[in-house]
Amino acid sequence: MLLAGLWLNRGAAAAEPVPSASTGGEREGAATLIHRADVLRDRSPNSAAAMRVWPLHAAPDSRMNYVEVAGRSGLHFHPDADHKLYVLEGSVVVTAGTNTSTATAGDLIIIPRGVRHAYDVPVHGSRALLLTFDAPPYDPRKTVQIDSSGPGK
Repeated sequence: MLLAGLWLNRGAAAAEPVPSASTGGEREGAATLIHRADVLRDRSPNSAAAMRVWPLHAAPDSRMNYVEVAGRSGLHFHPDADHKLYVLEGSVVVTAGTNTSTATAGDLIIIPRGVRHAYDVPVHGSRALLLTFDAPPYDPRKTVQIDSSGPGK
């Protein structure tokens, strides 16, 4: 399955698109196509990392990443923004606040700002691939780590 993200290309051209008077704000432009295979080239199952992140899009008002979960992440929270994750492949165990649930491919996870959370896989050795969409994006420098438990910790 080939998954691609599409965004309006704002800034690829030297000149800013001119709004069309006849359609009330329509403008010329093009889509940016990001092929999953181009982003996830180094997705080796031999990685020992509990989580890996591949940036897809970053702007002042939004951010998207691929996130692979292969083990327990540390418990943490984001004080400045909600966190939204869509499960593309596999299953992921999500602990958010006092609730623990398993999300599978096709599920959307929404974690409100300030709620402590962690991720894991339900079966040792399995992996899940998630797509994050954060608008507005949280500031990673403000993320509060509650514990750093994970494989070998």
